[in-house]
Amino acid sequence: MSSEVQSIDTDILIIGSGGSGLRAAIEATEQGTNVLVVAKELLKQAHTGWAMGGLNVAMKAPATPQMHFEDTINGGWYINNYKLARIFTREMPDRIHDLERYGVKFDRLPDGSYFTWAGGKQSAPLNLCAGDYTGREMMQGLLTELERLRVPFLEYHYVTRLLKQNGKVVGAFLINTSNGQYTVVQAKATIVATGGGGHMYRINTNAPSNTGEGYAWALDVGAELVDMEMIQFHPTGMAFPTEKRGTLVTEKVRGNSGILKNKFGERFMQHYQPERLELAGRDEVTRAIYQEIQDGRGTEHEAVYLDVTHWEAGKAEQLLPDVFAEHMAIGVDIRKQMMEVTPSMHHMMGGYSINEWGETNVAGLYAVGEVTTNVHGANRLGGNSLAEGQVFGRRVGICSSKYTRIVQPTLIAHYLIDAEVARVEAPLHRKTGVYAADLLSRIKDTMWNNVGIIRNAQKLLTAQQEVKAMQDEAQFLIAQDTAEQQACLEIQEMLKTAEVIILAALERTESRGAHYRSDYPQLDPAWEKNIRLRKDEQGKLTMRVVSPVRDEP
Repeated sequence: MSSEVQSIDTDILIIGSGGSGLRAAIEATEQGTNVLVVAKELLKQAHTGWAMGGLNVAMKAPATPQMHFEDTINGGWYINNYKLARIFTREMPDRIHDLERYGVKFDRLPDGSYFTWAGGKQSAPLNLCAGDYTGREMMQGLLTELERLRVPFLEYHYVTRLLKQNGKVVGAFLINTSNGQYTVVQAKATIVATGGGGHMYRINTNAPSNTGEGYAWALDVGAELVDMEMIQFHPTGMAFPTEKRGTLVTEKVRGNSGILKNKFGERFMQHYQPERLELAGRDEVTRAIYQEIQDGRGTEHEAVYLDVTHWEAGKAEQLLPDVFAEHMAIGVDIRKQMMEVTPSMHHMMGGYSINEWGETNVAGLYAVGEVTTNVHGANRLGGNSLAEGQVFGRRVGICSSKYTRIVQPTLIAHYLIDAEVARVEAPLHRKTGVYAADLLSRIKDTMWNNVGIIRNAQKLLTAQQEVKAMQDEAQFLIAQDTAEQQACLEIQEMLKTAEVIILAALERTESRGAHYRSDYPQLDPAWEKNIRLRKDEQGKLTMRVVSPVRDEP
């Protein structure tokens, strides 16, 4: 059976083509290492390109790296990795210069200085941007540099599993979703840069490729995951029409005096966060909007209003070209009419446990970007995600390159390949069973209704039972073509990820940041801890609760 599988050898395999994965590829290539980037979609369609607001960095007074560090820790409710947060805020200015070298153009004022703005929980303007399409501009620069360096890549390839042999990760198994061809990539080092898992939730801001399998791979190879319960809901996604529900409306709107109002025209943030108002933490604004809707003060579309009609002429088009265009397309002129917004699942703060060089607890395995847990703690500051991917993308590129120079290549055993072929083909050989689309719809509802903005033990236990039942059903998924085959495999991985999110959410009996439990509504100082999960050699989930990393670099 192995003869049906192509083989590729490389030094470093990078899975994911967003900002962090591309930055890692650039750095590793400059270190003289052979790299292969694998993407589920076209490189330019990675989720980073959907990011709007900008990158946080202390580039302009009064902002300083120390201030950026303190805002990040305060925003994360003190369970961040302090060591990584310190490195991040110190090194970020240099990463802006790298991006500009790649051709990225950030907005500037007439005097030539950077245009900066302050997002939620920022004590000074930290956010550097390019209109409200910063992610797209950044991706263009990174891809230009990737092309200049002639970094090889595969598009439309789905990674089904990391391959582990003799205690270390030695590559991965891929399906070409265009023609169904199987490929094994043998690599000395593998970097997981797969992003988040927004499509576990009914309403989300994520690209379709964000299905969360990166977290499941960690479990499969014994890598440790941290704080998986910490799921960020962005306060402002578009509320209607249905096909647009969840589409991001950048924090830049609120960062530039956009006002939230309920259906009665009241500026309701005065009741919830009278000091910071619309610029409270994302977790706080999200819960306020949720409460207004729950209490009957929302619009007919189960939303609230976001008002910029008081802005001076020309500001909306100049500051928010994408948001302006998206609303004009549905017949809403935001210069004259208020937007309707509703919370949307946005970002996963938990993920792979890494050190400051992107190393995991498994030899040969590295991780970077949203799939990791590092600087964000219990609530990510808007603008910190695009930024941290650049700092740690560079670092993981350096470290993995060094590793490849001291490790010998491994020939992947045929029995591992044969077993994976049999596993991925099983849905194609079944005549009766469950369709992926049906299970996906149920996962989205289960997670949105029970593991969402407001949680409690009853909801979480319900979700746990439903996920367990779906895991049993997922053993009988059926597929008729490569697209359905990929969907079946994504569902199985998504359910593994959902299971550990729920497990960690049940364990954390307090409310902290994005994790709000109505049965434990208070912040508990005794819970200033991280929840670490991994599977042991027998495949059993183990958990440990530990203090955050506080040592300074």
